[in-house]
Amino acid sequence: MLFNYELTNNKGKISKGKIEAADLREARNKLSLKDGIVISLESAEGRKKGKFKVKGGITFGHVSLLDKVIFTNHLHIMIKAGMSIDEALEILIENASPVMAKKLRQVLIDIKAGNSLSSAFRKHKHDFDELFINMIDAGERGGTLVKNLALLSIQNRKRYDLNHKIRAAAMYPVLVLLAVAGLLVTVAIFVLPKIIGFFNSLNVDLPITTRLLISSSTFFIAHWKWIILVIIVLIILLRMAARFAATRFWLHLLILKLPLFGKISRNINLALFSRTLASLLNSGITIDQALQIVSRTVTNDVYKKQISIVYHNIIKGSSLTSNLNNRKYFPSLVAKMTKVGEKSGNLSETLDYLADFYETEVDDVTKNLSTILEPALLILIGLIVGFVALSIINPIYDLTSKVGR
Repeated sequence: MLFNYELTNNKGKISKGKIEAADLREARNKLSLKDGIVISLESAEGRKKGKFKVKGGITFGHVSLLDKVIFTNHLHIMIKAGMSIDEALEILIENASPVMAKKLRQVLIDIKAGNSLSSAFRKHKHDFDELFINMIDAGERGGTLVKNLALLSIQNRKRYDLNHKIRAAAMYPVLVLLAVAGLLVTVAIFVLPKIIGFFNSLNVDLPITTRLLISSSTFFIAHWKWIILVIIVLIILLRMAARFAATRFWLHLLILKLPLFGKISRNINLALFSRTLASLLNSGITIDQALQIVSRTVTNDVYKKQISIVYHNIIKGSSLTSNLNNRKYFPSLVAKMTKVGEKSGNLSETLDYLADFYETEVDDVTKNLSTILEPALLILIGLIVGFVALSIINPIYDLTSKVGR
């Protein structure tokens, strides 16, 4: 069979040609011997005979955490099995998402040009963070790339699971609040206007709750466009404020002080701190460099600042334990466990235990979040429905009482 192909070289130049092979797999194997990366391969006798097309073109968005979990896990397995990095990448490109495939193609071009895996990924810092790049770099330097990729896969998987649990837990209260909002809008638009017309025709004094309900409904119907616009503007302003370090810091501080969500945020960041630091130390990165990376990995700016202070004190010669002692957002358990780890020489193992503990804490809270919030949500729904019902029934009851007399 004859196949049409397209190759790209390390300068990005595309070359086209034809190749003879028994099937698509053999054609790809033959092309792998050429100096370039296959971006398109299809039968010259008709598209149904066989086709291979690397996902590419214009792609939008970022590489997802799940993409990185799959990539590190598969790359670790392939290299451990004795496959070369460029061979492994060519296979992974075929099955990756469009965004990930585009990045990996660029990485593969750089590797074939003689760059290391870490330096190739370093060109894509927007999608691959310092933790990812530095752990690969440490693995290449220390000859422990397979081990570091396995650690990175575990790290990313734990982080992905944590994010997934939080989103799943937040789904129930969000859906309930949206349902309540939808109910109120429906009542305000379709039910209350008819009742308001009826009450106005009676020409009687209405209770304060009914007057308040009528005023609210009338205001909403008259200005609903402006209300929606104000909500959108407030969301945009909040997102813009979060881009500035000072306002973001105070927003994150406020989150930590909230009764329930503050505890969840603390546990998430403590789990991230412990797990990331353990992974970096296991991969051969020094404690000071590891802390610098961790300070940029945690999600809350208050923790970023606290870890940054710890980092600056450590490079001056003090220990990790002494710096974590009496630090406001680090419980005494963290300092005690790190002290044990430093004394026994098993700091990374101790940090892994800490990470497991805080991940379990987050898991327990998120599993029970709907149970914890359910009474509050039911009370809120009851108050809203009760207020609407009372506001409608009261004047009708008063009217029937007067007629009865």
